[in-house]
Amino acid sequence: MAKEEEGYEKVANKQDLQEGSLLKVESGRKPVVLSMVNGKVCAIDAVCSHEGGPLDEGTLKGYEVECPWHGSKFDVRTGEVRNPPADVPQSVYEVKVENNDILIRKKSKVEAQGQPIQYETSEATSREKRASSVYELTLLEKQKFEGTDIMSFKFSRQNEQQEAPNNNNKTYLDYTAGQFAFFDIGGVSNDPKGPIRHFTIASSPTEDFIMISTRIRDTPYKKRLSSLDERAKVKVRGPEGKFVLHEDHSKPAVFLSGGIGVTPFRSMIKYASDEHLPVKINMFDSNRDQANILYKNEFDECLKTNKNLKIIYTITAEEGQAPSSGDWKGERGIMNKAMLTKYLTTSELDNSIFYICGPPGMLKAMQNLLEDDLHIPKERMRIEEFTGY
Repeated sequence: MAKEEEGYEKVANKQDLQEGSLLKVESGRKPVVLSMVNGKVCAIDAVCSHEGGPLDEGTLKGYEVECPWHGSKFDVRTGEVRNPPADVPQSVYEVKVENNDILIRKKSKVEAQGQPIQYETSEATSREKRASSVYELTLLEKQKFEGTDIMSFKFSRQNEQQEAPNNNNKTYLDYTAGQFAFFDIGGVSNDPKGPIRHFTIASSPTEDFIMISTRIRDTPYKKRLSSLDERAKVKVRGPEGKFVLHEDHSKPAVFLSGGIGVTPFRSMIKYASDEHLPVKINMFDSNRDQANILYKNEFDECLKTNKNLKIIYTITAEEGQAPSSGDWKGERGIMNKAMLTKYLTTSELDNSIFYICGPPGMLKAMQNLLEDDLHIPKERMRIEEFTGY
């Protein structure tokens, strides 16, 4: 009884918990993860603050637990975020070990103190959090790209979810070109990556729809997404992300795109063209073959009106390895120093902000290219990993 009065409850025996391992327990119907590092027992909420991933199925290295869904990492002692995409700390619990019984305080330290733990955040991050809201959007149109596994989905921009007390919902989804949002399409189960995905918003804020494009894989989420009926309702949380066009338009931008990683650049280019921004943009877009060049018709329209825009396409499949129109006049092969210096002036190399978006292998290769071959300082690089799941 004394233990209950103190606010602690027994959740496990120390013999159940191995050094360096994770153990899921229940506390007041709430899942909690226990861990033991150097003999010290810690307790942290089992549900990841990012998208609800099961931390108990993650990995523990030292005092850091990694979520198996999207790689967020947290300090099991403090709940502090150690690696994005999560930006909200986990609740942690006070632990006592008495006669090998593991007891945890029913309220987390955060709740017991009555105020949140404070972490340093940039002004940009604070603005980003304030802007994030929940929307209910309607699927207007879906498109399959012939010869590829890519589909695009257009949703209404109007929020159809009823306003609720203390809910920061807005009339329509407002965002900055290049940002992303989380899409809860419902009806997804047994997906190893979870029931929610985040996608870059490929449409421009100047357009009256929200568009995403993705490769359709044989996963429960992607199969559900591809089979959505038009007029289906989905829940969208966002916007989030800081992979956006720089505000100093005197500095040129160089976009290095790989495959489906072109989506944020579609948003930025369309926005810059519609708003007549005085920023010079050079985009190098790499794809396996011509069929996989996404948004080419839309980019061609932007080229007609935006004199500050230049796009260099390159395909990596060797001649004869993939279908071709036979009159390909773009580049061939991976992006390298010779290709970039062929199209960029010395002034552009010295002053541009470089944006890289694509699969992990491409990202690493482009970073090495910029740093080692072109000697571009890291402060002039912006990087967005596109896992393509």
